[in-house]
Amino acid sequence: MDFIVKRIWWITIPTALAVLAFQLYWLRTAWLGQQTAFVQVVSDGLQKAYDRAVIGSVKQLEGQLQKKDTLRVQPNKRTFQFSTGTFTDTIPLSSDSTGLVKVIARDTNRKEDNTVFQQNFRLQDVGADMNQFLASIFAFSNIAKIDTALLNKYYQEELNNRHISLPFVIHIIDKDTTITADEHMAVIRSTSLQSRRTIAAQFEGAATFLLVKILWPLVLSFFLILLITGCIWILWRIIIRQKKLETMKNDFISNITHELKTPVAILTATNEALLTFGGSKDPEKTERYLRLEQDELHKLQGLVDNIMALTRLEHNDEPQETLELVSIPMLLKTVGARFSGLPGVQIQTAIQVAREELLTQPAALRTVLSNLLDNAIKYTPSDVKKIMLTVTESPQHYRFIIRDYGIGIDKAHLPYIFDKFYRVSQGNLHTVKGYGLGLSHVKSLLNRINGTINVDSVPGQGSTFTIELAKR
Repeated sequence: MDFIVKRIWWITIPTALAVLAFQLYWLRTAWLGQQTAFVQVVSDGLQKAYDRAVIGSVKQLEGQLQKKDTLRVQPNKRTFQFSTGTFTDTIPLSSDSTGLVKVIARDTNRKEDNTVFQQNFRLQDVGADMNQFLASIFAFSNIAKIDTALLNKYYQEELNNRHISLPFVIHIIDKDTTITADEHMAVIRSTSLQSRRTIAAQFEGAATFLLVKILWPLVLSFFLILLITGCIWILWRIIIRQKKLETMKNDFISNITHELKTPVAILTATNEALLTFGGSKDPEKTERYLRLEQDELHKLQGLVDNIMALTRLEHNDEPQETLELVSIPMLLKTVGARFSGLPGVQIQTAIQVAREELLTQPAALRTVLSNLLDNAIKYTPSDVKKIMLTVTESPQHYRFIIRDYGIGIDKAHLPYIFDKFYRVSQGNLHTVKGYGLGLSHVKSLLNRINGTINVDSVPGQGSTFTIELAKR
């Protein structure tokens, strides 16, 4: 059994750990994927908001430009014209646009009037997004400064369009300025005549927002881990229970083997005395030996009956009885008569019912009461064995209460005393003879006659068994 248990654990534990590792890897991958997607989305939104803000700033300066301030770009003979009072967009760029646009600008803030800067823009880099193309030109030309309020407004609109409702702060960072990096930060870079600037957006609560995004995968993963843990726990309980059952079966075999040896040895000795030593010629001795053999044969018959009861219990093959009306006083008298002749046994009965007849299977009920009384007597070590047998009723049930004042049962053993082979004392040493079948047989019979049994016990003060039978 121990070898089988070890093999089970060697298979189960690595499998469970592998599933757990896979779940953690999968959750980490899902988290990183959400982070990457979030940064891409908010960065794209920031880029579009920045482009709109640049063009918006230029529009605000439109009335201040002089007529000579004209910027003409003519890529591939298509015209974009910007001048005072005119804002014409006539470049329908497509995603497959190719070619190179060269923009030459003069920095009016420098002292040297002949200083010229130039920047190349590839059409395939800007695609069909005219705002981004124009914003790149305006930002490079340093025509207007970015309006931060306008950038915040446009960025909020872009985030709303992407169903992101997180508070944010936008930083415009020069090359000499540093801020704390954030894994959820949106970052874009802008090139002007004077410098390269970085525009960054920091978010509050981005981690919580992403956790909500993967909430269902988290819940399913947690549920799967709980399911695996529960299965392992149930498996562990089954293994422990099977080991206990194996131990109890071994105890049963050991005990019943020991019990078989005694009557067999006595029968062998008496038979040898009668046959070999002339015991048969002495009538008195012969009668004494025959009575002794009869007692031992009864014990053997009891052992065989217990084994047969075990077999029927295993195969649920108990013979079915017909229901009969049973007189409760006569039932108690019949059961009590079996034990009343034993030394020190005092069985007191009390019947507190309106109708003293019960419809049940009489043999099954007699066996139940006999087994409980037998246990009460065996587990009361005092010379005077006082037992109370009370019958009461409720609107739906008859109650049979067997109360003894014996050694009692520890609370830890109560859930198991109705299991097959279970005995409170383990091993081969028992102060009371038994095989762990009596209470299991009692419960099986009660299930057949629609009855239940409960026990309340205090070590050193005795036990109370309560049987409830449904009224028919």
